[in-house]
Amino acid sequence: MTPNEASAAVAVAEVISRELDEDYVGLWTLAWHLRRRLGSVSDVRIRELAEVILRGLAPSGVTVGDLSGETGIFDEWPEPAGIERAISQWARLGRDPNIGEIAWLVRQR
Repeated sequence: MTPNEASAAVAVAEVISRELDEDYVGLWTLAWHLRRRLGSVSDVRIRELAEVILRGLAPSGVTVGDLSGETGIFDEWPEPAGIERAISQWARLGRDPNIGEIAWLVRQR
């Protein structure tokens, strides 16, 4: 990881962590924030950095899962497979996820 990538990953992790204090956060926001900080970086590198961020947030109670649009109920994906599932679905998608695609993050209280 380059110093610029490390700085971007830390900054994005801090933003996401603050957002999680208030609400659910879509997986898509990681790519959005990383791209704004890093410019033209490969899709693979954005996913790798997003995975680093997710693993860094996990010890603070952040989990990955699905948020039902109908009921609003969060279905947690057990760790460590939850992060792997999100990243592999992202890779299969072949592009950055859009709003509501793949997974959501929540901080368990």
